[in-house]
Amino acid sequence: HAAPLLKIPRLMVVAPSSGSGKTTLTCGLLRAAQRRGLAPCAFKCGPDYIDPMFHRTVLGVPSRNLDLFFSSEEEVRSRLASAARGSGLAVLEGVMGFYDGQGNTDRASSWHLAQAARTPVLLTVRPQGTALTLAALVKGMQTFRIPSQIAGVLLNGCTQRLAELLAPSIQGETGLPVLGYLPQLPGCSIPSRHLGLFTPDEVEDLSAKVDRVADQLVETADLDQIFALAHSAPELEAEPLPPLPDAPAGPLVAVARDEAFCFYYEDNLDELRRAGARLAFFRPTRDQTLP
Repeated sequence: HAAPLLKIPRLMVVAPSSGSGKTTLTCGLLRAAQRRGLAPCAFKCGPDYIDPMFHRTVLGVPSRNLDLFFSSEEEVRSRLASAARGSGLAVLEGVMGFYDGQGNTDRASSWHLAQAARTPVLLTVRPQGTALTLAALVKGMQTFRIPSQIAGVLLNGCTQRLAELLAPSIQGETGLPVLGYLPQLPGCSIPSRHLGLFTPDEVEDLSAKVDRVADQLVETADLDQIFALAHSAPELEAEPLPPLPDAPAGPLVAVARDEAFCFYYEDNLDELRRAGARLAFFRPTRDQTLP
């Protein structure tokens, strides 16, 4: 039988490369959406576990991975539909560069996920040291695969003057709306190291930093237009997963979870719950006894 069609406002944040500020922008958008009462939920493309921890810290609800290496396209749509149930906005954060997937292919890339989940894409680019060439970069991203799903552009680490200069050329060359800019916000970027970002517990005043990014987006980005992009997403054909049991009657499973033990896919924990397991979390670095 055909899967039901579900209305899920959704948007993916992508960039031409890692280190472009996707996580900072995603967290700022989530906070801005939360302030508007949209009850947003968050997802990460691929096998990243640190970015979802940031999403979870901002929202207070779990963020989930949508991974086309481990899951089929149908499964990814099901997981998205199930986790977004009752939410007014789903924000998906891309991984690496937009087209970077398994090996040197686009398989399991952010673009592949945007296609599979039919999700409009907000491309964030840093203009550093470019002018008209930035329009060429955006045009290349837009036409490298058809359809690219790219529906708008946001300039990151950019002054107002530069944004005013660059926006008309990007819009003129690509037809894509430039939906604002985010200036450099000293002390607000999330620091990274060789294996990705620091974890949320290691970032001082994370909530205040995210608030500042959200405040700035209100000033210099067209949030109405960005949220309208999410609402323009077509209905998603997806079979939601069966609900989790209220009171599982199966065995007690102890799960180590603290600052050292934190590499989890939320969906794996849900699969244990669906199978009837009762989960008890403990902190090996601090707790004296097992549950």
